[in-house]
Amino acid sequence: MSTISPPGEATHALIARASRETGANFDFMVRTAARESNFDPNARATTSSAAGLYQFLDQTWLAMMSRHGGEHDLSREAGMIEQSESGRYTVSDPAERQRILDLRFDAGVAARMAGELAAENASILQSRIGRQPTSGELYAAHFLGAGGASELINAATDTPTARADRLFPAAAAANRNVFYDGGQPRTVRDVLAGLTREEAVSMPSRAILPAETMESVSPLRFQSPAPGQGAAFMSRRIGIAQGGGTLSPAVVAILASLEAPRGRDEREN
Repeated sequence: MSTISPPGEATHALIARASRETGANFDFMVRTAARESNFDPNARATTSSAAGLYQFLDQTWLAMMSRHGGEHDLSREAGMIEQSESGRYTVSDPAERQRILDLRFDAGVAARMAGELAAENASILQSRIGRQPTSGELYAAHFLGAGGASELINAATDTPTARADRLFPAAAAANRNVFYDGGQPRTVRDVLAGLTREEAVSMPSRAILPAETMESVSPLRFQSPAPGQGAAFMSRRIGIAQGGGTLSPAVVAILASLEAPRGRDEREN
């Protein structure tokens, strides 16, 4: 199990705030940022348009800004984005389009849009796979889109040894390390397992969980989490270092007890 560099305290605080504002699971948000950019708000992909803390593609970012910008004090930007009949999102002014895309490098805005995307993906996945998705499956949705993730999940059950690169040729071309082991193509089962694997994420020395998370966990639940499957990316066995040591079992149990992000309708009920 690999260890990922810790987020800076400012980035950590912005992720915590986004978790509170969107209702997305804090642990999911941290681990997705770790895997997507290693907590670098200025990260850029070399094989696609993905950029920022959560590596949003241009079209995904414009879609999220169009749908949710107004909820996060970005109504002006949201109003500039139009959707064509083909479904593509555009901004008529090239300079404004670039400015909106550059908001991906604002860690706070990127985290809030990632939280909103997690809620959307949770609703879509639940409708397509017939159950609440695990946190690892939600990461797959962040990576492949909700439609692609549901297709991968179902394929891993129905045709587990099928080649994943044939099912997702564009994604495979842009992410060879995910779809190939050296030169050998991975199966859909292997790709799904890789996207839902565990990671150990180091945290800043004064890391603080969102207040509502701390309040919602009873001391009676402070126990060693059991190993898990499927939600392994969110890790039911979390190796998190703090200040060169290991978090107490109580804090590990808090993180392990968090549920996968829910859809907006579920959050509001």
